[in-house]
Amino acid sequence: MRTAQIKRVTRTNPIFRRILLPILLSCAPTVLQAHHSVALNFTDEEITLQGTITSLRWVNPHCTFVLEVENDAGGTEEWLVEMLARIALERQGFDFDSLHEGMAIQLTGRLGYREYNLRFVEAVRPDGGVVRERSPLQERFRRQ
Repeated sequence: MRTAQIKRVTRTNPIFRRILLPILLSCAPTVLQAHHSVALNFTDEEITLQGTITSLRWVNPHCTFVLEVENDAGGTEEWLVEMLARIALERQGFDFDSLHEGMAIQLTGRLGYREYNLRFVEAVRPDGGVVRERSPLQERFRRQ
């Protein structure tokens, strides 16, 4: 069957327009939101760490950076810190110059279920400035 024939069948077929199309469209938000479940990857427990940013990635689907932290034994640990997607940060006016490699920060984050993994909550810069992101979910629940 050619593409033109498929288009004609799906446009004119009342079963497709009345039954299948609404079902497909109603499933789309569930599929699109399935990947972004913070609850499945991070606990509600927040911790605060002092460390230095060693690498930064402002990319989709999640911006990330590595925070090098000195542990109690005098060694270092590398924590992977996850943030929202770059596009989501851009939409909220996030200042991408506020954090950079080599910067020492105090980071508060939600502890991940994987070892050495955090969900970004806020960072305090050396000059005392506080960097936060606004989660769309936090905004949604505040309005209800």
